[in-house]
Amino acid sequence: MTSHFLNLRIVKKILLYTGLGLLVIVVSLALSAFLFKDKIIRNFIEAINQDLNTKVTVGEFDVSVFQKFPQLSIVLTKVYVEDSHEGQYPLLTADKVSFQLNPLQVYQGKYNIKGLEIENSETNLKVNRRGQNNYTIVKENPERKTGSETVGFQLKNIQLKNALVRYVDLKNDEDLIFSTEKLSASIQSSGSLYTIEAAGQLSTQKIRIERTSLFEGKSFDITTTLKYDDEADALNIEPSYLILKGSEFAVKGTYNWKNVPEIDLTVDGKDTNIQTLLSLLPESTSSQLAQYQSKGETYFSAALKGQITSTRNPGLSVEFGLRDATIFHPDTKAQIDHANVEGSFASTNMADLHKASLILKNLTGTLNGDPFEANLVIQDFLDSDVILKFKGKLDAASLIGFYPVDNIKDVSGSLLTDFSFEGKMSWLKSKSTAQKATTNGTIEMQNLNFLYGESKLPVSDLNGSLQFSNNDLALSNVSLKAGNSDFVVNGFFKNIITFLLFENQPIGIEADVKSNFVDADQLFAIGFTSEKNKTDEYQFSISPNLNLNFNCDVKSLRYQRFIAHKLKGDLLVKDEVAVSRNTQLKTMGGDLSFSAIVDSKNHKAIDVLTSAKLNGIYLDSAFYVFKNFDQNFIEDKHLKGQATADVSVEMTLNEKLKLFQETLIADISMTIKNGELNNFEPLKALNKYLDDEGLSHLRFADLKNDIHIEKKTIYIPQMQVRSNVTAIQISGTHTFDQHIDYRLITPLRSKKNIDINEAANALEENNGQLKLFLKITGTTDNYKVQYDTESFRKKLASELKKEVQELKDAFKTKGKQKQKELELEKDDYFDWDN
Repeated sequence: MTSHFLNLRIVKKILLYTGLGLLVIVVSLALSAFLFKDKIIRNFIEAINQDLNTKVTVGEFDVSVFQKFPQLSIVLTKVYVEDSHEGQYPLLTADKVSFQLNPLQVYQGKYNIKGLEIENSETNLKVNRRGQNNYTIVKENPERKTGSETVGFQLKNIQLKNALVRYVDLKNDEDLIFSTEKLSASIQSSGSLYTIEAAGQLSTQKIRIERTSLFEGKSFDITTTLKYDDEADALNIEPSYLILKGSEFAVKGTYNWKNVPEIDLTVDGKDTNIQTLLSLLPESTSSQLAQYQSKGETYFSAALKGQITSTRNPGLSVEFGLRDATIFHPDTKAQIDHANVEGSFASTNMADLHKASLILKNLTGTLNGDPFEANLVIQDFLDSDVILKFKGKLDAASLIGFYPVDNIKDVSGSLLTDFSFEGKMSWLKSKSTAQKATTNGTIEMQNLNFLYGESKLPVSDLNGSLQFSNNDLALSNVSLKAGNSDFVVNGFFKNIITFLLFENQPIGIEADVKSNFVDADQLFAIGFTSEKNKTDEYQFSISPNLNLNFNCDVKSLRYQRFIAHKLKGDLLVKDEVAVSRNTQLKTMGGDLSFSAIVDSKNHKAIDVLTSAKLNGIYLDSAFYVFKNFDQNFIEDKHLKGQATADVSVEMTLNEKLKLFQETLIADISMTIKNGELNNFEPLKALNKYLDDEGLSHLRFADLKNDIHIEKKTIYIPQMQVRSNVTAIQISGTHTFDQHIDYRLITPLRSKKNIDINEAANALEENNGQLKLFLKITGTTDNYKVQYDTESFRKKLASELKKEVQELKDAFKTKGKQKQKELELEKDDYFDWDN
């Protein structure tokens, strides 16, 4: 027992003395660090400056015992290291650099750095066009003996936090940017051989070699062992591992630059999936496909081998594929089952995309139970030569679910496809070469239904056959319902592949269209309403790329108040000009036929030239349909009768199809049968002179006249209106701003309501019958009926007819010239140049 307590006392004393010894050491180190801080820093700076030939500036120095006990830490803040090129450019900037050293060696004047920490740093490595680097900052001193250096490196603990490194080689046109949030490393040396072990996170912000960019924006977890031979100028990458999105890649190889830089690197994937493979693509592509996921076997391997010089780059080969895999979209749940593909990418010069090729062969799978197969070959990524074959039945909902398309929602139906394409994509950009590309096959649309656009226009019962022949597409019995409208289309789409693949390419359409009903309001609102301007007013335009030869047979059409039946006609469109020849329809109780030219080259001033024939059109219907022509003086409620007329019109509209009134020129040769003018205030005002209440319901026999419109004025030559009340001669003008100047000659039945002396200069006796000359002047809201004078009657009779005839002659000359300018020749209609 006594021996046991004796042993305990001995152990306690040992622990006590050991503790006291450690405390003395810590206190001594702390005290010496404090007392000799300035000397340590001064000696360290002198030692460093012996080996560096560039400028180094530091904000503050400090010496710490406790930061990495028992090592002594020399801490530098706000560090700036100049590079070795001419001029002032930073090689390294850092918020904090901390060196760990053996304290005993420090007191002996030896600064053997065993650890290093760098925080918030940026390193810029550069090789200029002459091949000179900017990081040779250590002085060469051949007389210095090995082991005589006062500063040495035995780094077993390197910590990088928030570091960015950029390497630019102007001679070989390379630009690399790496960053890390946290990376640990150690360096062991044996002569000229250095072994570097590192682990942590690494991001490849930019890897560009000449025009080729790789792995941009990728973040890896790395574990690597590198062996660097300083004498041999060689780097050996021993099996190292990169983890990207849960998949592991084993990397190994060599890089030598003793004579000619040469690389031999291989990468093998382990536990890879479709997301990992897609993430290796450029960010612009991978971001669009990032949501796809996969199950099943996915394989990947790559090799980079060859010399790296100003004229040569290594070759790259990649093998990848799927075996009985499942690929699915997590949001839509659409998936491809039993997916198989053998893929390869190869380029003899990774920086020259002309030499790159991609092959996807034996691509098979089922999309929601429907099988498909395909093969794809792309040669030359800059001037792509493509061979594509696809065959299979595709469920439309699954297809859109797997690869969503903007503006198309709630899809159902199916597509039966057997399609192939072969040719250079650049061929399709030119008319002279487009036919070299071969496109063949068919797509059968079977009961397709979907909602289109932001307005969710329902498109239903889409059926028919699409047949591809080179660059053209034939439509055979394509039928559909689009909202309230329905169509059956047969025809050709010329240059369709080019139009779909590239912007600003022409398309030619030759089609026969039949319809039971067309809701033009609905279709125009969708087709011409700007996304930025979502008001009810659409903006009309004709695409300069549209070439159209269109024949239609429409049973019924509606546009605002206008309703037409049995509409038949043609429509030609080219160079932003639309022409219709002899279109016929029934509307407003009668028949209408017209020919028209619409020139929309100036989108803000659309020229319209038309000639029309009206037969039996009801006047009240016409005034109602055209909203009383934007006036309220004489409205549909005032009128009845049927009009037969020949009409020639020239006018200019804005992009919202609103009339520029000053541009309207029209000639109307009109006959009205069974006409009525009811409750028309100006005529009711004549009751004072005619003494007949029948003026409120004036019925007249056939009425004929030639009316001319120009300079915002309606010119009405003198005409005789024989009615149930009397026979009146009328002429005058009516302006668009509702100023009126009507001249009337009417029989005077009774003198009791007028002052004969006052009316004397407006009375004329002919064969015993008195005629009264009157005028109605002012505005439609404020007008007055007055006696006309003899002098004005004579001027009116002679000069108004002359003025009207001059205007009509001028219009005919101008109209014929305009029509000649805009007329299209049908024979060369689809002969466009690219």
